[in-house]
Amino acid sequence: MMNLLQTIPVLCLGAILAVLSPKACAAFNVQKVASLTKAQASSDLPVVKSAGLSPDMDVPWSKAVRIVDPFEGEFLGVFDRNSLGGYLYREGSTQVLSLWTPSSIRVLVTLNSGQAMSSFYTAGRVYPRPDFIRFVTTKKVDKLLLKVGEKVFKLDGSTGAFPVSQELATALKNAPDKNLNIRLILEGGQTVDSEIGKETVKAWRSIY
Repeated sequence: MMNLLQTIPVLCLGAILAVLSPKACAAFNVQKVASLTKAQASSDLPVVKSAGLSPDMDVPWSKAVRIVDPFEGEFLGVFDRNSLGGYLYREGSTQVLSLWTPSSIRVLVTLNSGQAMSSFYTAGRVYPRPDFIRFVTTKKVDKLLLKVGEKVFKLDGSTGAFPVSQELATALKNAPDKNLNIRLILEGGQTVDSEIGKETVKAWRSIY
C-alpha cells in the first residue's frame, strides 16, 4: 500500500510537467519522427554487397549507399574516387579510392602501369597478344590529413582504415559544398595530395 501511495504523486507530477512543458514533449516527438525518417530513408538507398576497395570496383560513386557486407554487417557509407595524372587508366596515373562510414574512413591508392606487347611465344608457336597489358599496384596509406574549413585533422590508421571521432564526424557533416583537400602519407614517406569531390561532401550529410 505504501508503494502505491508513493507512486501516485510521481504520476501526478509527470502529468503536470507534460501540461506545463509542451515544448519538451514536442521536441521528443520531433526527434522520434526524425529517427524514423532517417531509418526509412536508409532502407531506400542503393545496396552495395561489399565494403572492400579495389581498382576496378563498380559502385555508385559520391552517393550515400547501404552496405551489406557478409563479414562486417550492414551500415551506411559513401564511396569516392579521384584520378591523378589524367585519364583514369592511363599509364602512370594514380587513383585514390575511399569509403566514408560513420565509424571509419578507408583509403586505397593505386598506381597504373603497363607494358606494350604484340605477341608471346610458347610451345613452339607464336600467339597474338593485346598491345597493352595493364598492371595495378596498390600503396599502403599510413596517415591521412583532411582540411575541413580552417581545421586540419591528422589521422593515424592501419591497413588503410582510419577511425572517425565525434568531432570529425560533426565537421564532415557541416563541411561546405565544395571539394575538400586531403593528403595521404604512404608507407615509406611518399606524399599524395588529392581531393574529395563536392558531391561526396554533400552525401556525408546522409551518414554523419
